Amino acid sequence: MRTTILITTLAALAVCDARAEFKLVNGIAAIADDTVITVQDVREAAAPTVSLYERTYFNDARMLQQKTDSAITEALEALVDRQMILRDFKNLGGVIQESYIDDVIKDRIREQFGDRVTLTKTLQAQGITWETFRQREREKIITQIMERKNVREALLISPAKIERHYQTNAQNYKLGDQVKLRVIVLNRPQNADVDEVRKLAAQIRAKIDGGAPFAEMASTYSEGPDRRQGGQWGWKQDSQLRRGLWEIASGTATGLCSRVISMSSASDGTYWVSQYGPAGELVQARRFNEREKDSFVEEVKPAEGKGTADAVPNPQVFYLMQVEEKQIARTKSLAEVRDEIEKDLLLQERARLQKKWIEKLRSKSFFRYF
Repeated sequence: MRTTILITTLAALAVCDARAEFKLVNGIAAIADDTVITVQDVREAAAPTVSLYERTYFNDARMLQQKTDSAITEALEALVDRQMILRDFKNLGGVIQESYIDDVIKDRIREQFGDRVTLTKTLQAQGITWETFRQREREKIITQIMERKNVREALLISPAKIERHYQTNAQNYKLGDQVKLRVIVLNRPQNADVDEVRKLAAQIRAKIDGGAPFAEMASTYSEGPDRRQGGQWGWKQDSQLRRGLWEIASGTATGLCSRVISMSSASDGTYWVSQYGPAGELVQARRFNEREKDSFVEEVKPAEGKGTADAVPNPQVFYLMQVEEKQIARTKSLAEVRDEIEKDLLLQERARLQKKWIEKLRSKSFFRYF
């Protein structure tokens, strides 16, 4: 069976220079039936994935080595599997018209390279001849035909199976309480006067109370990424918002705008969420520990003699939130998740059929790793 020498050698050479093409002394990597798979074949098959890993893990040599090993192993296995599929196609008396292959290749050249000239230059840069390229494309086409026959055409997910999956995994489709939000975000530039930003927020809120559409005010004033959508944040549940913001959002009546809100972050991993009255006075400030799952730390309420505004750090950002709709905790209906479940089950069934098909081919084939 496969030895680790080939994989280790390939991997070591693959990562020796992230920007240079690695060169290998060619040799036999495996034999599948009467076909020899060379080290060069494996290298070329794994090269795109190895190149991606080199760019992704360039500063983590250990992870790059692990990923490269995996890519080379998978490339070798895929080449062995392909040879067994091609042999099965031949044994079944499969015939494919060369004109059909030419048509498919033309489409792929147009989609991937644009034209034949670009393809030719690419092949020359990779040291691949037109004949080799055409043969590889022919093998890909045959593999796809056989996969469709043995896997895709056998895929069937019945409505009953979808319903059973839904009933068995109902907990995965539970939703907590939700609110549909629009939000106006006002950032405080570094060294800017806090009161100026807070006063602007209060002026915007006064316009909204006077009848100005919240979405219009958001499109005009908000500095958030959803400004063009009128500050639309969509449906949110508690796990998707900072606890302090969630408490205010869930406590705001549908259709109404919140008080002016601010958030202050501290270097110790805590943050404050504060609310202000019409005159700009601090009404309430609650402190949370972000490092401990937003656990509550303390509360300040100056009007009730509970702490002073001086205890709260200067805010970095101000918010106004409007709650458009609310939805209590529920479980998504089967109709809502039917397509999602069917997609997941199709992927699982395809993987199962693919594995079963390949195992069947391997049971009646000869293959050996070097």
